[in-house]
Amino acid sequence: MSIPETAHDFLVDAVTEEINEVDVQLYPVSPFVRNHAAGFPAIIYTFEGDDFLNPIPAVTSPRLVRYNAMVLSRTLEEAETIGQLIVVEARAVECPMRVTSVGRDYEPAYDGERQGIYIHTTSLEFFA
Repeated sequence: MSIPETAHDFLVDAVTEEINEVDVQLYPVSPFVRNHAAGFPAIIYTFEGDDFLNPIPAVTSPRLVRYNAMVLSRTLEEAETIGQLIVVEARAVECPMRVTSVGRDYEPAYDGERQGIYIHTTSLEFFA
């Protein structure tokens, strides 16, 4: 499985609810940018970089992948609730992801007419 697939699958699982033994995805998840056809809330993820932990070139070392998961919503409460789903899932005992930080931000609407976007960012890392 590729690194982007691992991040995507983790985020989908974190915000998926089991209803009548059928998994239903509640929010669209996409890399780098939100599909403009998708509504809000939405989740996008971006990559900060990969670190190779062994400084000796001839020795294979695990790769530490660092990325951010951003929940975009029209309300602060919704962004926080969905963001907390990601944090709780990443902090589960069996989860290979680690939360390194959480941030909150607001982006005003470009036209001044609509509600701006609340952003809950979870910075994560995992070994690949």
